[in-house]
Amino acid sequence: MTKTVALIAAIGLSCLIAVSQEYRLTINQPVARDIEPGASHSYAIELNSGDYVAGSIEQQGGPVSAALFQPDGLHLRDVSESPDGNRQFAFIAEVQGTYRLVLTSPTRAGKYELRLTNRLSLNERLNRVRHGQDPTPREDKYSCAAIEALSRQILGGDKSTEAFWQRVTLSGTPLVEPFPRDNRYQLVTFLWRGSADTRNVLVSGFFTKPPTTDYLTNQLAGTDVWYLTVKLPSAARFAYGLSTLSDVLDTNLMRGEARGHADPLNPHLWLDQSMAELPGAAPQPWIVKKAANPEGKLEERRIKSEFLKNERSITVYTPPGYRTNGKPCALLVVFDGDSYLDLVPTPVILDNLIAASKIPPTVAVLIPNLSRETRNRELAPNEKFVDFLAKELIPWIRAHYNVTNEPRQTVVAGSSLGGTAAAYAALIHPELFGNVLSQSGGFSWTPSTEPGWLAREYIKRTRLPLKFYLDAGVFEVDRSGNGDGILEWSRQMRDVLLAKGYEVHYQQFAGGHDYLSWRGTLADGLLALIGKQGGQAKILQRSSSG
Repeated sequence: MTKTVALIAAIGLSCLIAVSQEYRLTINQPVARDIEPGASHSYAIELNSGDYVAGSIEQQGGPVSAALFQPDGLHLRDVSESPDGNRQFAFIAEVQGTYRLVLTSPTRAGKYELRLTNRLSLNERLNRVRHGQDPTPREDKYSCAAIEALSRQILGGDKSTEAFWQRVTLSGTPLVEPFPRDNRYQLVTFLWRGSADTRNVLVSGFFTKPPTTDYLTNQLAGTDVWYLTVKLPSAARFAYGLSTLSDVLDTNLMRGEARGHADPLNPHLWLDQSMAELPGAAPQPWIVKKAANPEGKLEERRIKSEFLKNERSITVYTPPGYRTNGKPCALLVVFDGDSYLDLVPTPVILDNLIAASKIPPTVAVLIPNLSRETRNRELAPNEKFVDFLAKELIPWIRAHYNVTNEPRQTVVAGSSLGGTAAAYAALIHPELFGNVLSQSGGFSWTPSTEPGWLAREYIKRTRLPLKFYLDAGVFEVDRSGNGDGILEWSRQMRDVLLAKGYEVHYQQFAGGHDYLSWRGTLADGLLALIGKQGGQAKILQRSSSG
């Protein structure tokens, strides 16, 4: 279990509902309530093993976060956060017991309407399929050479699929082949070996978009071969899951709610899902540990904050050959610190970049979150958190480590909401943080009803001595119609900064909103911002006025 997952499990349900009100949730009996900042409401749902549950949340006013918990109190999943609007959720009960849906309002008061729209047992779902109540697969949009060859074999009278599955097992899945007439894309075929009970299989991942029915597989001529072929960018790197009928009923669920299981024919895993890297995927050379490179040191330190009224452990990386009386090191401050140890191998990346003389010796301080609620409160633009950084953390670092006093050699970094926090910290304290490294920054964040608050704050102020690295994935587009796509807001932030005259290094990667891509682009950001001469990343989009 990684530190990140362990933290979620350790926090568990008990922490989240310590101040909550407990309610029972009943099918088709909507609940409308106000929720105060910092409060949490817990809804209990009694389920049998195999039960399918679906529902919706409509929020108004302040943002409402929602998380599902298993009967043992362990975190099951989050219901995707979004600006005001409708969200759907669905899950399958793995064991019998009391499941809980916990709603919180991390920053300001809000309202919500919660509705449980569907609850079906496994037998009820199977009966629906037998009576034709589920959508039927559509015609193939793209063709796959291996599927076409197998289809010809079957039409010729040979209905055995053993040789096909043997070849697939050796090659691994998904199958990848060039897209005709356009080398910017590849055809990607997902496969599932079905059984007599298989009724359908759904492919899910960040690359999918509504309607979900477009990602249902087709069965080949009564065989055990279920397949789906899609067109994806040649440079794509992504995680995906496969859900059988016992996992999915309502195929109109929003993307990402039915995560699916790992592909048994794909040996490459990313967390609990399968991973695919297409032929044009950008290399991630800096994440690979090299035995010849000297290693920096990691140590855990405790720091107490009067501004935040809490205490936490932080991890400090010191580079190989670090000396207290040598030349001061560059400084990197990173939010979501546990994830940047477990999912992004930050120490290995720094070891490699320093050994290659691409960046100067750098001390890194990785700040973890105490809980999800704490993260949402602290990393959203928060004056108290910035006071903690400027008046407690940075003075403490300088008192205990030999680091630079120069903002141009200091980087503040984060992903998603952490990227927003990085840009906000530099806006308030440019005398400390001269470089912002934001990976898929959550720039739609707003304390009001109009998204894009931080971009407007940069527009209001005179240009500051700051440099920026921004990136976002091509799969991070607005799929809900609420105007909250990471890619769109990252481009807007880029354009605002360029118009103000800032130096902006911007990159789009063919991936989604996850550390699978961020672990590779962290090095790109460091090269762009503090890279030594000749080592800067060649991915720049600068303003002409500097």
